[in-house]
Amino acid sequence: MVCLFIIFGAFAWLPVTYGDTSDNPHDGFNEVDLQKLHNTNHPMTWQQGEIDMMDKKIWDGDDQFSGAIQHDLNFYGFPMAIDGITTVPLKITMVAYREDGQSTNYRIGMFPKGCSQLLGDSISDLPENLRYVGSEPLLIDVPTTIEMNVPAGRYCFVFEYIEPVNDNGWKATVDAEVQANWPRPLLSPLMLIFGILALFGFIGAQRAGKAWKEVAQPERAAARSLEDEVLDAAEEERGDTADEGSQVESGESVDETTPSGPPVEPQAVPPSGPPVGAPSGPPAESPSGPPVAAPSGPPVGPPAEAPVEAAEEPAAEPSAETTATDTVDPSQYTDEMLLGWGWNEQQIEDWRAEQAGAAEAAPQDPAPASESVDPSAYTDEMLLGWGWTDEQIEEWRASN
Repeated sequence: MVCLFIIFGAFAWLPVTYGDTSDNPHDGFNEVDLQKLHNTNHPMTWQQGEIDMMDKKIWDGDDQFSGAIQHDLNFYGFPMAIDGITTVPLKITMVAYREDGQSTNYRIGMFPKGCSQLLGDSISDLPENLRYVGSEPLLIDVPTTIEMNVPAGRYCFVFEYIEPVNDNGWKATVDAEVQANWPRPLLSPLMLIFGILALFGFIGAQRAGKAWKEVAQPERAAARSLEDEVLDAAEEERGDTADEGSQVESGESVDETTPSGPPVEPQAVPPSGPPVGAPSGPPAESPSGPPVAAPSGPPVGPPAEAPVEAAEEPAAEPSAETTATDTVDPSQYTDEMLLGWGWNEQQIEDWRAEQAGAAEAAPQDPAPASESVDPSAYTDEMLLGWGWTDEQIEEWRASN
């Protein structure tokens, strides 16, 4: 589209030239010599190159009736006459060769028909846009240019002196050249159409190129200054600090509302210790020695309040009803059990430390007397489950 726009634009501004005023073939010849030159049988006749040059001219030296010009012209274009849009701009250049000393005032007419059809028509009868009357006489051998605008069509170009030439002959008295820019109104609509199409094509190409660049060549991140990087790092650090503070506050609130023991159910508040009925050690009223009626051998079964049943029972969840002074063997509850009840690692560590401190502070039960308790009735696991230490177990077994 752009190429067509340029091509039509170039042709639109190139005028079509009719005639040539650059040279006067009759210069230096008198009337007698010109008669011999125009005689094809005379040895002095014109050469073919000179004949071709004179055929292209618009002048009055092509016949024996010099002093006026009649020449057919064709201007292509739109038949409607819109001044400045569809009309054809004309630039007419004239050179006078009149040597009779008479006035060179002139007038020009553009008759909208062929020259062969001019029968007594006068230039004064033409519309103003088709005729021109010179305000000043022509200067000899000096080009004079005028401009006109006429509708497209066929015309007969007529030039005549206001004072006619008395001695008519072969000698040329005037030469004319017409530049008609009839391609301009003819190609202007095409230039407008192709110009609009070229504009839309350019816009579309820019958008398509931008879209392709975004897909094929994604934009790189813009280079950032050191100051921006430092500010971003400070913002991130400030955000991390704020997150840690919110986590600490949320942890404190959870600790305030959550008991120190695992919950009985997943949604229940975890208790802080073992069940109320869980034994914390050997029976408080355990005999100080073997029973009075007991045989000399080992007992047939465990004592009436045998703690074996409590030892064989599955480990229960720490009860919320236990007091702070009650101690629970932390070994009964593994980390997996406490995590399964909804505890977190920090709660587990705090609870184990609390139970260890409570066990140290709790009063130690006196070792059963050797004369009242059978040591074989109590295993080390049972005694450890009641909170005994290894040293207490060894001392008690040694004494019994």
